[in-house]
Amino acid sequence: MFEKAPEAEKEYDDSKGVSTHDIHVQSVLSPQDDQEIKDQAFELLKDNIDEELDAEEDRAVRRKLDWRFLPLLTLIYGLNYVDKASLSWAVMLNFREDTKLKGNEYSWVSSIFYFGYLGAEYPANILVHKFSVPKILTGVCVSWGILMLAHIGAKNYAGILVIRFLLGISETPVSAAMIKYVGCWWKKSEQPMRYLCFNSGQGGLYIVFSLVSYGLGHAGGNLSPWKYIYIVLAFVSFSLGGLVWFFLPALPQNAKFLNEHEKMVAAKRVSKNMTGIKTVVWRNYQILHALKDPKTYLLTLYMFFSMIPNGGLTNFNTLVLESFDFDKYTTLLVNLPWSCFSAGQMWVWVLIGRKFKNLRIAGLIIPMCIAITGLSIVYATEDGGANKWGRVFAYWMINSCSATYPFAMTLTGQLISGHTKQSFTNALVLITFALGNIVGPFAFKASDAPRYTHALATIIGTFAACIAIGAVLGVYIFYENRRRNKLYGNPAEDEDLQLQGEIAGLKDKTDLENKHFRFVY
Repeated sequence: MFEKAPEAEKEYDDSKGVSTHDIHVQSVLSPQDDQEIKDQAFELLKDNIDEELDAEEDRAVRRKLDWRFLPLLTLIYGLNYVDKASLSWAVMLNFREDTKLKGNEYSWVSSIFYFGYLGAEYPANILVHKFSVPKILTGVCVSWGILMLAHIGAKNYAGILVIRFLLGISETPVSAAMIKYVGCWWKKSEQPMRYLCFNSGQGGLYIVFSLVSYGLGHAGGNLSPWKYIYIVLAFVSFSLGGLVWFFLPALPQNAKFLNEHEKMVAAKRVSKNMTGIKTVVWRNYQILHALKDPKTYLLTLYMFFSMIPNGGLTNFNTLVLESFDFDKYTTLLVNLPWSCFSAGQMWVWVLIGRKFKNLRIAGLIIPMCIAITGLSIVYATEDGGANKWGRVFAYWMINSCSATYPFAMTLTGQLISGHTKQSFTNALVLITFALGNIVGPFAFKASDAPRYTHALATIIGTFAACIAIGAVLGVYIFYENRRRNKLYGNPAEDEDLQLQGEIAGLKDKTDLENKHFRFVY
C-alpha cells in the first residue's frame, strides 16, 4: 500500500466528523484547482495527491509496464527506421537500374521522404496532442504496409518520388507520439533508459533486415530481389499494427492488465514529473513561452546539425562501403556492425544509467566525439596505404552519432512543461529533424562518388557543431536550476514544494510558469 507522508497521516477529528487527511487534501486541492485541472488522468489522482508511493509497489508497476510496452515500442521504432532505410539495401540489388534513376536522382529519392515529413510535422503534432497515441500508431503501421507494397509497383523516378513523399507523411507522428507516450507511463528518471531501449530497435531491426536482404538477394523468382524486401516489410507492418491496436492502452485508466489500485499507482508515478499526464486543451500563450525559451533554439539547432549526417549516411552508407572494394553482397554483410555501433552503444548507456544519473548532456556529446574520431580516420586515410579493415572499423565508429538521437528526443519531453508548449517545441525540433535529413543526401554528390570526400568533410563539421551546442545546453540548464533553487527553494528537499509543482503540472502550466519545475541534465 501507500506510505503516508508525515503530514498526511489519517487521524479522525470527532468535532468535525471528518478525517484530518480529508482536510489536508481539501487544503491542497481547492475548488479552483478542481476547475483548472483538465488532465485526463486526474480522477485517478484526486484522492491520493498528497500520498507517497510505496517503493515496492512502484517497482512492481514499473516492471509490468516495461514488460508490456517496451517490446512493442522497440518494434515500432525499429520498423519506423528500416522502412525508410530499406533503400540502402534495395540500391545494392538493382533498384536504381529498375527505376531508371540517373545522376543525383537517387539523392532526391532519399530526400523527398523528408519533404513529406516536413510538410506534415506541425499538423501531426496537433493530432498527437488531441488523439489517442495507440490509435495513431495503429494507423501509421497500416499505412506503412500499404506504402511498402506500393514500392513494388514503382517503375520510374516520378513514381518512386510520390511513394517516398507519402511515406514521409505517414511517419511524421511517430516521434512525437513516442515522446507523449513515454511521458504518460514513466518517471523523468526512467525515461532516457526506456527511450534508449526502444531506439536500439532501429539498429537491431536494421541488422535483422540486412541479413534478410542478403538472403533475398539470392532468391530466384520473377521479381527483382529488392521487391521481396518490400513484401516482407509490408507483412511486418500490418502485423505490428494489429498488435498495437490490441495491446497498447492510451492512459493508465485504460490499462486492462492493471487492477484499479495499480492504475492509480501508475498515474501517481508520473505526476511527479510536473508535466501532467494528458490534456487536450490547446493554449496559444504557451507557443509564446516556447519562442522566448533558449532551450527551444538549442534543441532545434542540435537536431538540425545531428540529422545532416543521418540523412546522408542512412541511404549512402552501403555505397560508401562499396567504395572500399567489396562486392554488393559482401557490402551488405560488412555493413552489419554499422548498426552494432548504434544499437550496442545505446545498451551500454542503459547499463551505465543504472549506476549513474544526469547522463543526458553526456549522451549528446560523448557519442559525437567517438563518431568524429572514426570519420577523421576515414577522411585522413582515403588516399590509400591504410589497412582496409582498419578503415572499415573507423567507418563503423561513425554511427555512434545515432546514439545521441534518443537523448535529444527525450530531452524535449523532459525540459519542457505545458502540453501545448511541448507539442509546439516537438514540432519545431522535428521540423529541423526533417530539414537536416533533407540537406544530408545532397552532401553526397554524384560527382564526388565513390569516396564522397566532400560529404565526409561536411559531416565532421556538423559533429563538431553538435558537441558545442550540447555543452552550451548543459551549462544553461545547470545554472538555471541553481537560479531557481536560490529564488524559490529546492523541491527535492521540500515535499510541499514538490507537491505544489505536481499540481501546477496537472494544471498544464509551462516550465516558465511553474517555479518548482527543475530541469534534468
